[in-house]
Amino acid sequence: DKHAVYVAMAEIRRRNLEPVSPSSPINLSVAELKVFSQNGEDGIIAELVRCLPVESRYFVEFGVEDGTECNTRLLSEVFGWSGLYLEPDAAAYKKLSSRWSGSETVAVAQETVTPGNVAELFQRHQVPEILGLLSIDVDGQDYWIWEALPARYRPAIVVIECNTSYRPGISRVEERGLGWTAQHSDTFGASIEALDLLGQSRGYSLVHVDLAGVNAFFVRHDLLQGRNVNGVTTRYPNYDLRGYRHP
Repeated sequence: DKHAVYVAMAEIRRRNLEPVSPSSPINLSVAELKVFSQNGEDGIIAELVRCLPVESRYFVEFGVEDGTECNTRLLSEVFGWSGLYLEPDAAAYKKLSSRWSGSETVAVAQETVTPGNVAELFQRHQVPEILGLLSIDVDGQDYWIWEALPARYRPAIVVIECNTSYRPGISRVEERGLGWTAQHSDTFGASIEALDLLGQSRGYSLVHVDLAGVNAFFVRHDLLQGRNVNGVTTRYPNYDLRGYRHP
């Protein structure tokens, strides 16, 4: 409700008034806070942006539906970041584009992002090579999209959907090119281990997985030098924070 939103925003404001020291640990495990995100992603992102030398205030997020509940609404509407939203569903896109009609800082486009077109879409929409945050949430091909993104694009932070149904240490990814379906199962998407290996190969460290076991958070290695990040990187299915899992 509105009251909860403003309480959460007040807490984020309070945190941003606190001094940041490079020697102080970044405690992501207690930073989770919901303003506009599905779960506690807002608090994690706000804490990373507050504590790390993020060079760019530009984001890209796809899989945002109508933009009411997403990972970067706090960045765009409260922190004043610029960025790009991509959404394939026509009805959701209509509402999303209405929200940002006339904006000079946030662009929206009706696009289906795939491993085969992500590079072309970034180029066509003039995404800067250095960006602050990339959020990938397409319910399946997330791993392959990140893998297909050209290495010249170097977001400071990557938020990507993960599948916590797999036991820790198990590296599994759904087949590349698999079509989207609303009927998820315990084998959709990619395990935390698989995403961690991919992140390492691209120069990123896994720093946290949210309490709901939905999103994994990665930070570019060079931004973590000398920083102590305390996060939780082993989770189990806890959708809706009620221990739910896909059927």
